[in-house]
Amino acid sequence: MFKLLRKTLALLVKLYLIYALAAGVLVFALPVQEETGYQREIDPRRFCGEGEGPDRVVLLEDPYLAALARHDLILGAQETVDAAYYSLARDHSAEAFFAALLDAADRGVQVRILLDGIRALGSPLQAVQRELVSHENIELKLYEPLDLLRPWTWNNRLHDKYIIVDGSWAIIGGRNIGLRFFDPQDQDAVRDRDVLIINQGGKQHPDSVLLQFKAYFAEQWNHPFAKQAKAGRAGEAESSAELRAKLQAAVGERFQDEIDWEALSFPTSKITLIRNPLGRLNQEPWILMELGALLENARERAVLQSPYFIPTAAMEKYLPASPPDARTVIVTNHPGSPGYSNLSAMSGYLNRKNAVERFADEIHEYFDPAKSLHAKTYVFDSRLSLVGSFNFDARSSFLSSESMAVIDSPEFARHLEEKIEGIIAGSRRAEAITPLRKVSLAIFRLVFWPFAFLL
Repeated sequence: MFKLLRKTLALLVKLYLIYALAAGVLVFALPVQEETGYQREIDPRRFCGEGEGPDRVVLLEDPYLAALARHDLILGAQETVDAAYYSLARDHSAEAFFAALLDAADRGVQVRILLDGIRALGSPLQAVQRELVSHENIELKLYEPLDLLRPWTWNNRLHDKYIIVDGSWAIIGGRNIGLRFFDPQDQDAVRDRDVLIINQGGKQHPDSVLLQFKAYFAEQWNHPFAKQAKAGRAGEAESSAELRAKLQAAVGERFQDEIDWEALSFPTSKITLIRNPLGRLNQEPWILMELGALLENARERAVLQSPYFIPTAAMEKYLPASPPDARTVIVTNHPGSPGYSNLSAMSGYLNRKNAVERFADEIHEYFDPAKSLHAKTYVFDSRLSLVGSFNFDARSSFLSSESMAVIDSPEFARHLEEKIEGIIAGSRRAEAITPLRKVSLAIFRLVFWPFAFLL
């Protein structure tokens, strides 16, 4: 009897794995099923404004300033805080984040938190979830929670990283909540980038990008994929007093500096939010389409920075068919950099490097024993700057929810390009790739060659 049961279970496991492979992996090899005509409506000129617009922008290159900006915005909130994030690490930065949100809610601020439903598993959220859900001024939702019976829901993830405060302030960029994004001394530290957007024209100014941020968050929040989080079992968390004391201790003396954010800001003519559609399976690559049009229309110089570049054949359909007129500069991680650990993505980059070289005039590969690049930034003709969550790969193109701020400001663009040039100049001379890494990359390149559509 036991032997029969074991064989039956083994068969069921095998059948489930086949089902998961087909419905959770292979189905994503299919092309985009529905086209809305979005590409026909694209006009890069719409990103350009005249004169000075209602929004100013601060570059958050320094990791401490990036953490301080989030803390200041939440603690200064008077009415609302809306936050959408892909992942939170189990460390003090997440505890400080939740401490600030709870403080705001205690003051009567309406707080809404939207997190990716799979990345939230095993995150510090579980320790504070009961406290958040039970608070009268906090709502918590999970985007596409793990569903073992529907594997096709596993790969369309919420990859955005942005926060909106009082309809007057927003931060968007590549940073998740974790010490590796805010502490340069962390053993897994990365070099990342956000922008702080300040709306000076009033909450209802029709030309402010803050209205677009609010509309996008509302669409994600009210989407059927976003599910209300449950409080969890009573035994899963510390008492309210103990938890709050622990969270507040994580803030410590860290955020005592007072910063005049407007004094650090640059004027803009216009800021526009672009994003991907929300859906399942392969979606129209709206942001990739916009980047393709911007590349095609650039005349002098295009700077593209992403942790890796994996332009699959499916992506190439939306990029210029011939090399752009503008000099195209690629900034990415070096395959042998000890600070870069995502070997699957790097294997995809190496497999598609010939495609990268076809449209790039310069390729700069960042090498640092301790850090890697994580910022996603694109600058065109020293005028239009894009900062947000979009990696130059198939996952960001067709699968994940992504968002980017398109900033029309020559002053800001020049400042941003200076930072990127500093990264290029500061990259250490690449040493020979170690034999172990060579072997690892060779294996990963072979294994992931058929699955570039998921990288």
